[in-house]
Amino acid sequence: MSLAQFKVGTKVVYPSHGLGTIEKIEKLKFSGMADAFYIIRLRKSGMTIMAPTRTADSLGLRGVIAKRDVPKILSILGNGILEDVEPNWNKRQKRFLEMIKTGALSDVAYVYRALFKLKGSKGLSFVEQQVFDNAYELIVSEIAEAKGICKDKAALMVGKALSN
Repeated sequence: MSLAQFKVGTKVVYPSHGLGTIEKIEKLKFSGMADAFYIIRLRKSGMTIMAPTRTADSLGLRGVIAKRDVPKILSILGNGILEDVEPNWNKRQKRFLEMIKTGALSDVAYVYRALFKLKGSKGLSFVEQQVFDNAYELIVSEIAEAKGICKDKAALMVGKALSN
């Protein structure tokens, strides 16, 4: 979906924050310049975010994945190969956060899978656990929205994919 086509009521994904709904499109003036903004209410926190319509794509704002794309995400989660994970936790953390910020659910799924496997082999730091939990929420909520199912059913799908 083209960003120019986002309308009030459209479900969107804002990177790192997850699902939201466009509540309004407003023209506002900042520093003497008028610009149109999407006013987005985030589902998880209830927080409102403003995203300029002209730069929303560079911010990573996008529509919810299509139902037909869910198997691709589950396949990423189920991939049994453990890639070479950066041994330095600081560098690993930076890379994972950059991937989540892209907003692409496939990147989020990769991060979640890597942390899931890392958690099973040696455990996660406090910060890694937070990234792990956030990635889980992003994946489960978007799969649920895409398939029109409750989050509990989406969580079962994610768990099943990881156990393969």
